[in-house]
Amino acid sequence: MRLSPFDSATNDKWPYGAPLYGRAGTPHPEHPCAFEVFPVRPDEERPNGHRIPRDNEEYDADSIGFDITKPDPDLKHILTINTFERPTLRWYTKNQFQNRFLYDPLNPPRPRGIPPEEWKRQAKKRVRGGIDQTVALNGNRKKLLTRIAKLWNGETVCGVHLLADQAPSITHLTTGLDENTLRRLYYNTNLGRETLLAFGDADWFEATTGFLKPTTVFRKQVWYDLTHKARKLFKNHDDLPRLHGDPMEGLTHRLTVGLVCLRNALRGWRYGSYIDWGTYTLDAVGTDNDGQRHAYEILTGHNNWQLHRNTYQKMEILAQNGTKPIAVFDSRSTAYSVFNHWHREGLGELPNGPFQSDYSIENGRDQIETAYQDPQYDWVVADWTTTWKLKQQLFGQDGPELTHSEITSINW
Repeated sequence: MRLSPFDSATNDKWPYGAPLYGRAGTPHPEHPCAFEVFPVRPDEERPNGHRIPRDNEEYDADSIGFDITKPDPDLKHILTINTFERPTLRWYTKNQFQNRFLYDPLNPPRPRGIPPEEWKRQAKKRVRGGIDQTVALNGNRKKLLTRIAKLWNGETVCGVHLLADQAPSITHLTTGLDENTLRRLYYNTNLGRETLLAFGDADWFEATTGFLKPTTVFRKQVWYDLTHKARKLFKNHDDLPRLHGDPMEGLTHRLTVGLVCLRNALRGWRYGSYIDWGTYTLDAVGTDNDGQRHAYEILTGHNNWQLHRNTYQKMEILAQNGTKPIAVFDSRSTAYSVFNHWHREGLGELPNGPFQSDYSIENGRDQIETAYQDPQYDWVVADWTTTWKLKQQLFGQDGPELTHSEITSINW
């Protein structure tokens, strides 16, 4: 597990992946608590208590005798995070908290300059387990976000381009910036690194999302994908650039749109991206030299199957209007999962039934082209490919010899 590109991998370091245990009370009787959860070291004797799973589906509050999976709506328990000796989550009753910390958790000492009502609201949020999500956009953080947005929009930034340099490393974008302060764009540094290593991957722990996250694209890890929180920030913050493209798309989607446009430009086709068409927005469009229009829909792996069904229905309408719908997937496995879903839901019919995982892209394309061309099959997708396949065709050994300016000059 790596929290940011500026932290080392910690997969083999305690407390990452350590077994979690929970118990009522505390080893310090003078400071009792209602319940506590903590990681156990490999050479340590297992304590008396309950093994706490990280997966919500395995968690049984009744058998454990305490519910840690959601904030307390009645404010009966107050969560605190302790990092002394080991990262520990402790829940106190109001009386226990007041005896331990010597102030009312709903009315803590108020700093100057904060209105009383606002301070009480914040205190109530903290008591319910809420974690401060405020991130100060200091100069370094704002510069990095600005550079990422420009890179995302297809500009050359710090000497690199998203397509021409095939998703360059984050280190190109952090030139001259203080990496320590940039960590806060990835995770809540106030929680402490060991706390996040111990509990961050537990479903029931609210670690607080950052603005940036890693993603795998072109078979490597890239550290400037955007969270939903970041997209809202770019939309609402006047000091930051607006992002091109669909506000819900991720870096893989955005890169794939660029690859499609680059390929169509090299063919000599008229091309465009994010084209409004009736009530829809088309990810990419290319019109060949015979005047045939191709509409490209980029599909990435997720569990929103209704969205995938909506995409097929969009492509049905495109086909009815003389446009050839082309599907581009982030991976072959996503392609076969989505094709099989469309087939099983009765949206379209595959000639040989659902795909198996061992189908190559070439064999898979043959099936799709057969289904599209043969009128006995109800199928509207004319062709498909993947992000990696496009990358190989454009930048692989057998691809065209492209200059940097040829790639950076396209508009996508």
